[in-house]
Amino acid sequence: MFGYRKKLRAVGASSLEWASTAPVAQDPAVRHYFSSRLNWFFLFVALVMYSVAWPTLPITHSMPVFVLPVVAAFAALPIALAWSAPLLGWAISVVSAQLIGIVVPTRGGWELTIQVTHLIELLVLTFMAFLKCPLRWIPVVWVSTSIVIAFAVQPTARVGWVFGISVLAVVVALLRGLMASRRQLAVRTEQTEAAEAEAAVLQERARIARDLHDVVAHRMSMVVVMSQTARYRLPDVSPSAAAEFDAIAEAARTSLDEVRQLLGVLRVEGADASAAPNPGLAELDSLVTETRRAGAEVVLDLAIDADDVGESAALVIYRIVQESLANATRHAPGGRVDVEVTHGEGDLVDVAVVNTAATAEPLQIGGSGVGIPGMIDRAQAVGGSLVAVPTPTGGFAVRARIPATPRRDVVVPKSVVTSTGSGEPSSRRR
Repeated sequence: MFGYRKKLRAVGASSLEWASTAPVAQDPAVRHYFSSRLNWFFLFVALVMYSVAWPTLPITHSMPVFVLPVVAAFAALPIALAWSAPLLGWAISVVSAQLIGIVVPTRGGWELTIQVTHLIELLVLTFMAFLKCPLRWIPVVWVSTSIVIAFAVQPTARVGWVFGISVLAVVVALLRGLMASRRQLAVRTEQTEAAEAEAAVLQERARIARDLHDVVAHRMSMVVVMSQTARYRLPDVSPSAAAEFDAIAEAARTSLDEVRQLLGVLRVEGADASAAPNPGLAELDSLVTETRRAGAEVVLDLAIDADDVGESAALVIYRIVQESLANATRHAPGGRVDVEVTHGEGDLVDVAVVNTAATAEPLQIGGSGVGIPGMIDRAQAVGGSLVAVPTPTGGFAVRARIPATPRRDVVVPKSVVTSTGSGEPSSRRR
């Protein structure tokens, strides 16, 4: 007995394997059908109804024996499409019901022109068609089903059946109309909220632009004017001091131009951020020169061609070097700063900004506290990484690895301030 069951299981497993590898089973429509549990349920119902319709069909209708399985199939199997394609299943059921009622004679005083299983199938498919078909098809389904059932049932029951189907059609149509209106209302509400949010963003951008213009741009303009007129306003200005004032004026003028470009981006609705100043590797020399004018000793090793790095990556590298140099001049005055931008592994670009220990008191310049976290976020946004840690000799090192071609499929994680190795944020840089 046990061996028989084992053989039976083996035959069943081999049959399932053959069925799953058959060409029909690989068809996308077939795979989609069998991927739904509801389709499996209605397929089971169809098989049960078919097992009832075939043996009982000779009792209600007169026809040759070889025709019985075909007629029983039309009376039961279309319900298998009740979930995946209810309109198609309904069409098959309603046409077959009308043809069977006209062509096939009944026997034994059977009052219906179709079987009970066929009637049940037709009612279920009609209800599912009401639920899932386009709204414009509901009158067609209602009228066609009413006509077929009116001819299929006894004359005394026609009014009741037609009335019941009509009520069902009206109720389902009203419910679907109500649900559609609710969905439209939800969409309009979402669109309104999005428009209000966009308007709020535009207002905030305009406010920021005004503040930048009234405060930053004005102050930078005053710096430019005061630096340019210093040699005329102040007595006994040496040539070296005059040159220093000119350098300050040039740096302030460049910063003012960048601020004005940013203001243009903020003020214009729909302006692309690419309209803002986007310095890259080619501007690193100018950045280092400006830092040297401030009294810092900076050594630049740019061992990579600017054309080998994408615009986004070049901008990130520039901003990292810029922020690192600013931190070095504030927190480690008098120290040496080494800047290296070289080829790394694969398409990576290695960036290192390392300064020695300070030889003078750190400059007491206020900071926002977002310098290092901002650099980390910039690096991660293009698929790179950045660490900022103190060196054993008392200096500080910023090292980053940036893809030359930023990967756009990178999800930027919530970054934490890079630790000094012990899990605590570094407090030496801001």
